[in-house]
Amino acid sequence: MYIDALAKLGVGGSHPGGLSLSKELLESQTIHAQTEILDVGCGTGLTSVYLYTHFNCRVTACDKHLLMIKKANQRFQLADVPVHATYEIAESLSYQEEIFDFVLSESVTAFTNISKSLAEYYRVLKQGGKFIAIEMSHDETLDETELKKMEHFYGIKNIRTRSEWVEDLKANGFLNIKVQPFHVDKLQTNSEYDFNPSPELGPEIYDTIVEHEDLMSIYRSNIVPLILTAEK
Repeated sequence: MYIDALAKLGVGGSHPGGLSLSKELLESQTIHAQTEILDVGCGTGLTSVYLYTHFNCRVTACDKHLLMIKKANQRFQLADVPVHATYEIAESLSYQEEIFDFVLSESVTAFTNISKSLAEYYRVLKQGGKFIAIEMSHDETLDETELKKMEHFYGIKNIRTRSEWVEDLKANGFLNIKVQPFHVDKLQTNSEYDFNPSPELGPEIYDTIVEHEDLMSIYRSNIVPLILTAEK
């Protein structure tokens, strides 16, 4: 699967816009030393390290991919930050209710059962807390065959439209919902990818990445990255 290829390559900042966009979004928020942030689907931990080193805030990092967790914890140890990634499933988080000021999802929630994940984010957010996400959508111009091809490759059950994301957020109680399409040209400007590849990489890993690049080249105008923000 695509996610497995990213894990074996140890790609950091693989979401649209990469760490540059994450910085831009987070620096516009009020974050201080007492702020509690859940980085759900933290991947290799690139954003979690930035959050702690830049804001000195309280970061909780989790993922469901064991190799991602391993590489995230390697990053945290090397960076000497007091963050430890743990195994969590977005649809059934183990955290108590209302403990986070922010839940951050960087190209994560689309790969889950979205309604269940959003319900969990809402549950663990404090009153007035904020959900921030960078996720994919489609512009409704793909035919069913093309859409199924994309969904199969990425392991996504249902790539949402912009309006469907809004409906999902409303259905789970979120308020002050804002959805901003992310200009596709920015996908080419991010220079902050980093890699921590596993020792043995088979040809299937490179084949998967090439297929991803081919799909993005063909459907770049149809698959629209979104910045989503919403409050509890």
